Amino acid sequence: MMSVLHYIDLVAFILLSLSVGYLLIFTISAKFAPRRVYPETSTRHRFLVIFPAYKEDRVIVEAVTTFLEQDYPTEKYDVVVVSDQMEAATNEQLRQLPIQLLIARYENSSKAKALSLAMDATAEKDYDMVVIMDADNHSVPSFLEELNRAYACGRKAIQAHRKAKNTNTDTAVLDAMSEEINNSIFRLGHNALHLSAALSGSGMAIDASWFREHVKHLETAGEDKELEALLLKQQIYIDYLNHVPVYDEKVQKKENFKHQRKRWIAA
Repeated sequence: MMSVLHYIDLVAFILLSLSVGYLLIFTISAKFAPRRVYPETSTRHRFLVIFPAYKEDRVIVEAVTTFLEQDYPTEKYDVVVVSDQMEAATNEQLRQLPIQLLIARYENSSKAKALSLAMDATAEKDYDMVVIMDADNHSVPSFLEELNRAYACGRKAIQAHRKAKNTNTDTAVLDAMSEEINNSIFRLGHNALHLSAALSGSGMAIDASWFREHVKHLETAGEDKELEALLLKQQIYIDYLNHVPVYDEKVQKKENFKHQRKRWIAA
């Protein structure tokens, strides 16, 4: 009996060691990863920036207003907000901004449906990259310029560095720490060994032609993981720009934190 338990213990130890070893390798790689900065270019590519907004009345106007402060030619990017079950007053505020506002009419709301709606509404326009933001994201003025440089160097899929916008509660601090650990291991560490970075839901930029073709295949609440899988299957490298921040609001209550993690596990 003891020998059987011994073998079970040994198998469990080996399996856990593989998992820990995987994390250790990329943690060390991230520590020594060189800073990747792409050279300046005179070419200005066209961007479609999508803000899916489901009941995000509290944050969406500020997020879009902040984004419009880009140090990038205004004629070279369009901002689309997909308003899903937001108040009429919020929609009216958004209409005052130089953006395109789409009102979602579909049932069973999802981010994937919002992205598909935005692509259908802009089907006649020609873009080089699609940028996906969350309704609470704030970016820096150089955000599009940094994406433009990377795209000019041949990068077709890019993940920016999502950072915490708030650390006002213990739960928000925990969420922020979790994000930075994932950034270090699964993005910076992966890229350091010339592997694709993991996508993280927002602050993402993907080649517009590829995205328009594949967005209709997204089906779950984990649309970033679906996109990641599709990119990897086609051997499209996902670049991580560690020096380009996108500030994301962290959950502030334990109940929201648990709900968020359950949704991620399901995805």
